[in-house]
Amino acid sequence: MEIVMVVLVGVMVMVNLIPLLTYEHWTVRFFDFPYAQFTVINVVILLLLVCFPLSNPGYHYLAFAALCLTLLYRLWIIYPYTRWAARKVPDADIDNQTHERLKIISANVLMSNDDYKGLIEMVKGEDPDILMLVEASHAWEEAIREDMNQLFPHRMLEPLDNTYGLLLYSKVTIKEGTIKYLIEENVPSVHIIFELKNGQLVKFFGVHPKPPSPSENSTSIQRDAELVMVGRESRESDMPVIVAGDLNDVAWSHTTRLFIRVSELLDPRMGRGFFNTFHAHYPLLRWPLDHLFLSTDFKVAGIKRLPNFHSDHFPICIEVVLNPSNHAVSATETTDQEDREEAQEKITDAKEITSN
Repeated sequence: MEIVMVVLVGVMVMVNLIPLLTYEHWTVRFFDFPYAQFTVINVVILLLLVCFPLSNPGYHYLAFAALCLTLLYRLWIIYPYTRWAARKVPDADIDNQTHERLKIISANVLMSNDDYKGLIEMVKGEDPDILMLVEASHAWEEAIREDMNQLFPHRMLEPLDNTYGLLLYSKVTIKEGTIKYLIEENVPSVHIIFELKNGQLVKFFGVHPKPPSPSENSTSIQRDAELVMVGRESRESDMPVIVAGDLNDVAWSHTTRLFIRVSELLDPRMGRGFFNTFHAHYPLLRWPLDHLFLSTDFKVAGIKRLPNFHSDHFPICIEVVLNPSNHAVSATETTDQEDREEAQEKITDAKEITSN
């Protein structure tokens, strides 16, 4: 039992140190994801150590201190995404009807999924102003075309049969819109300027970069580069900004935190909960992959995870209120020289990879 305890303590310390490495290979970056799960395991091992102390008091207290430190570190990382933390984006006054409101749904449909009816029923029930679908194939676009055309007068569609197709439907006027392939030639993103009823313009980015995995990209370099490129464009925008999509990254990772600093956007989940969207079929293996980021021009009227329609992701829905005269209470995080150099290095490395 003592040998088992030593091994468990060593493994737990190791899985805490691995995410700190800057190495982009998927075998390292995987450890960014299961923070909540490893936190629970950390607590269990700590309790086991209390119940079954090591025979050597020095080693016992060293192991106990190591587990306490790793637990405190994990809690520090995930605490901002719990309901006990301060909300980065303040709540909107739901009784105030004088400002523009937008309801947005972002959903990964799973290309092999054929529950088209389930998606259509969900959309009709929620009645969003903007619907962002990723992993949408030509079969998906064709199957939902009639219903979506009736519900949404404005569309920007890039269906692909490689799991990276994007479908954007909107009741809000699309003033300008383009499909861009920022890093990889088969991975698009949508860049749209919406014009609201009051004439206010809003910049919207819809993204779905490839994850670091053995079946996709072996490293996170391309994903990271696409995110920081979108982050740069978000920061340079002179209008309110929304970024939505499946980032194939978790909220607390180094890359997502770098994106937040580069973009100067806010994560509305902070202070509200994890809203884990993947994996829909395995409750013990879930983390937040589908994201919605906002500029300080918005407040949140509501955010929720929607029921699954046989995809491996849950959709996420947010309703925001645009109120430029009353910006978010929390200050945005800004970049320093080290962040700017890291962002540029990621873009340079990604372009070198794709050009070879």
